[in-house]
Parts: sequence; C-alpha cells; structure tokens
Amino acid sequence: MRKRFFKSFRPLHWRLTRSYMLISILAWLLVEVLLLLALGLGMYMSRSFLLTSALKSNANVAGSLLAGDHGPDRAGLILWLEQQQRVVDKVFSYTGILAVVDRQGHVLTSTGAGVSPPSHGTLLSAQLTNQAADHLQTYLDSQGDVKLITHESASTGVLAFIPLGTTEKQVDGILVMQAENLKIHPSLWLGIGVTVLLPASVIIVLCVGAAGAVFGAVTSRPLIRRFGTLADAADHWSRGDFSVLVDDPGGDEIGRLSRRLNHMAEQLRHHVQVRQEQAAMDERGRMSRDLHDSIKQQLFALFMQISGAKALLLQRKEGALPRLEQAEDLLGQVQDDLTNLIHELRPAMLEGKRFPQALREQIEQWAERTGIDAVFQVQGMNPIPLQLEEALYRLTQEALSNVARHSEARAVRIQLIFEPDQTTLEISDNGRGCNVSSNIGKGVGLLSMSERLLPFGGEVSYQSKPKQGFVVTATVSDHGQQDNEA
Repeated sequence: MRKRFFKSFRPLHWRLTRSYMLISILAWLLVEVLLLLALGLGMYMSRSFLLTSALKSNANVAGSLLAGDHGPDRAGLILWLEQQQRVVDKVFSYTGILAVVDRQGHVLTSTGAGVSPPSHGTLLSAQLTNQAADHLQTYLDSQGDVKLITHESASTGVLAFIPLGTTEKQVDGILVMQAENLKIHPSLWLGIGVTVLLPASVIIVLCVGAAGAVFGAVTSRPLIRRFGTLADAADHWSRGDFSVLVDDPGGDEIGRLSRRLNHMAEQLRHHVQVRQEQAAMDERGRMSRDLHDSIKQQLFALFMQISGAKALLLQRKEGALPRLEQAEDLLGQVQDDLTNLIHELRPAMLEGKRFPQALREQIEQWAERTGIDAVFQVQGMNPIPLQLEEALYRLTQEALSNVARHSEARAVRIQLIFEPDQTTLEISDNGRGCNVSSNIGKGVGLLSMSERLLPFGGEVSYQSKPKQGFVVTATVSDHGQQDNEA
C-alpha cells in the first residue's frame, strides 16, 4: 500500500509540480536570506543613528535630575547613566566613554568601555582627541537652541552630543558619547530576523508552496499532454502501424522532436514495405526453386518414361510395362510434393487448431516425408497473437526445410517454450553444421526467418560449428506480443 501510494507520484506531471513548488519555496528562502543580510547591512550603516536614538529616549529624565533645586542630583545621574550604559551594551560593542557634562564642559558623571572614564569635575575635552575636543568646544559655544549633533570620522569614531533638559529651550547639561570600533551585536539582527521574519516566513512559505504547486500543475499539464501524444504514436509504431503521425506544430524542442519522429515513421513505413515486398519475392523464389528442384525434374523424368513406353508400344516390343510402372511411381512423388507445397501455402493453424497441435502435425508430416527423426516438446502455455503463430509456423517450415536439404541430419529436436515474459522456439539438429560467421546472411532462408519476427520485435539467433549440428533460436518478448495483439 505504501509503495503504491508513492508510485502514484512518480509520473512526470507530479515531478514537475514538485519541482515548481520546491523552486518557489527555495526562491522565497533566498529572498529571506537577502532581506536578513540587507537588514544587517542597514543596521550597520545606521548604527550611529540607532545609538543616539537609544540615548535620547530618556534624555528628559536626566534633564529633571540636572534641574534640581539644590543643583544636579549626582547620585541620580550616576544611576541613570549606568542604566543607559546597560541599554547600549545590549545592542552595541565599542571602545570609548559615555559622560554627562554641564554647559562649561565639566564632567558630572561618566562611564567607560575599554578605557578609564574621566573623573568628576574634570574637563571632558582633556580626555578627548584634539579633533573631538574642538567639536565639543564648538558645541558648548553655540548660541540659541542646542540640538543633537553626531560626528563620525576615522579619527574620532562616533561622537554624539545630546542636549539634556526639561524642555527643548532649557539645556542644563550634555550627554557626550565618544565610541570607536562601534559595532552592532549580531544577536540583535538575528533576533529581529527570528522574531519578525521567521513567523511570517512560515505562513509565506506555505502560501508560496501552495501557489507553486498549483502553478506547476497547471503549466505542466499541456506538456504532459504533448508527451502523451508522442507515447500514443509510439505505441502505434511499435505495432507496425506507421500511418499515425504526431500533430504538434510547436516550435520548441518537443515540436522539433515530433517532426523528426514523423519523418522517421515515414521512413520506417517505406522500409517495412520494401522488406515485405522483398520477403514476398523471397518466398516466391523459394517456391520456384522447390518446383524446379523437385516437381519439374520429376515431370521431366515422367515424360521420358511415358515417351519410352510409347515408343516400345508402337514398335510392338516388350519393356513398356516397367516404364509405365516407373511413371506411375514418379506421378505419386509429384502428387506428394504438390501436397507438401500446398500445406506450406496454407498453414494448419488456419484450420482452427491450437498452435502447438498445428505445429506438432507439421513436424510429424515433415518427419514422415523426410525419414528424419523429430522430437517436439512444449513447455508451459501462453496465448499469443495469431500473426505471431503464423510467423513461428512459417519459421519452423523454413528451418525444417533447411535441415532436410542441407544438414544431412538424422534427428531434429524442436522446443516451444512459453514463459510469462517471452516465447521461445528452438530448432536443433545433429547434422554436419557450418561456420556461422561465414554463412549467415548468404542464404535467403536464414534472412527470411529473421525478417518474419521483425514486426513483433523478436530476434533469431544461430549457433553452429562444423560437424556439431545447427541450432536456430527464435525469441519474442511478451511486450512485443501484446503490442501486436492490440
């Protein structure tokens, strides 16, 4: 049951459908990977913006701590800055300082990552590079509204100035961030990909897979139909019907293949027709030789005996009776030979007999005529097409005729073997044999035996050595039988 279930998905239609579905899913997974890489690249390019945005989110809290009635709440600022540091460390890795300074640039509180933070009350510019210190001083000296400013360069790294106050007009301090080698933790964008893209991907993959399956099923159906047309035509050709051609005007590879196969079918039809005509000519030639070698010679001898007897009777001499008796014997031989030829022209199977029975009668009649011992054996029983029965019958006639005329054999064994997948006919004798490689193809009889099985996809093989007899083996597969029976 399990094998039958999986076998139902083996046809090309289902294979193409699965291919479309898998390609659609793989394409979407590739898009997801590209989106994830684009997300990582975008976060890397905007890392300074993300950093300042995270620091600015709680700037109003620091502003309230700076604008106390008794001056800046240093303890509260320390706790607030530590909280900010933890937020930054979750997302970024860097080397630098994070400090809160007043409007004069003195450090109120600070932390450091990889470096020592500046002390309370010192000027922050003394801890910075010259270029960073100039940027800080310019920012402190600015008049009017103080806004968030970010600088980024190879010498200073990321330098951010974030105003701290209760309102945008009131600035009581500045949060300064100076960071070198600023990087985003890979776990951040991977986490975003897992939490955002992955759930959506499951749904999208299911939808894309279903859409790919439907698209594959729809688009592959015309292709399968065209292949089915080719297969149907091939079935007709295998049965010898070359009148069926493939009607596929397409300009693609299948269309070109169809036209080439049509051309091949026309050539095969012509070739088979020529072969059939040649086989008929060979059959007539064989009959002509048989008439010439047997009946014609016997009729000539009969004529001579009758003429001699007539002359003796006219001269009233003795000896006419023996000549007439010899003429009578010759006439009986002519009658027997004509009977044999008639039997060859009208196979016994056409008389409504089973094939093995008809073959056995033919072999027994041949053995009686020739005086050669013949053993006929049948193994199994399997119905075969009438056309194949006639072909095997004629092949046996030809093989036995060759034994009688050329082999000088004393015994012949004929085996008819029916198997589930093939039918085999073997005819072997104990005659003088021959060199197969030098004799096969020279005799018309051997060639005609092979041609009789061509329409059925059968084969005829020959085995022989001098003084070791001759073996003819005809084999037809069950597939070839079924095609011709259809």
